[in-house]
Amino acid sequence: MNRNSSQLQIVWGHKTPNIDRKLNDIIPWVRDAGRPYYDIFLDGTDLDSTIARWLQRRSSEVSLQRTRLLVTDDRITGGYISLAGRELPGCRQADLLDLAREMGEHSYSELRARMDDLRDLFAPVEENDFYLSKIGVLPRMQGQGLSHHLMRDCIRRATQGGFRRVRLDVPEHHKVARELYRTHDFEPVYRGKTPVSNLRYIAMVCDL
Repeated sequence: MNRNSSQLQIVWGHKTPNIDRKLNDIIPWVRDAGRPYYDIFLDGTDLDSTIARWLQRRSSEVSLQRTRLLVTDDRITGGYISLAGRELPGCRQADLLDLAREMGEHSYSELRARMDDLRDLFAPVEENDFYLSKIGVLPRMQGQGLSHHLMRDCIRRATQGGFRRVRLDVPEHHKVARELYRTHDFEPVYRGKTPVSNLRYIAMVCDL
């Protein structure tokens, strides 16, 4: 059953009081939304610790500055992360440099091979795209229509911001997520795969 919208709040992550104490309510849905890509890209790290660090860093793709949190009955139950396409390359470069520092110099050749494998997984994002990087709801709250509430907020902000379309990438096997995006008028424009790790993602867009 869908929740009444009057019971829901969507707030900015970095403006949430005592956010450092609430990271454990954010990390699970960000981690799950990043999989299976994160399982390859962040292999060899403590996944949750890396995500926690990135959430608190302004330059990260998944910074709290870019995070909209879904609050249900005063508890964080999910959210989404979005940014302008023109910001995305710099954010991903910053995350890659942070990962390289964490893994250490001995891992540089491994990291280069990993990036070569991932190179064609995602299509380029245009500067005037509004890029939906992550979206998720905690398992205990799924099935209540909350993801639709988040999608409407994302599309509204993109429209108000003057973007020409919303762009996202979704794992090919994730049929539930793909159906969610189709419901909100997203169409596939690119299918990417990796030669070694066998990941498959679909790029989808919603024209505004």
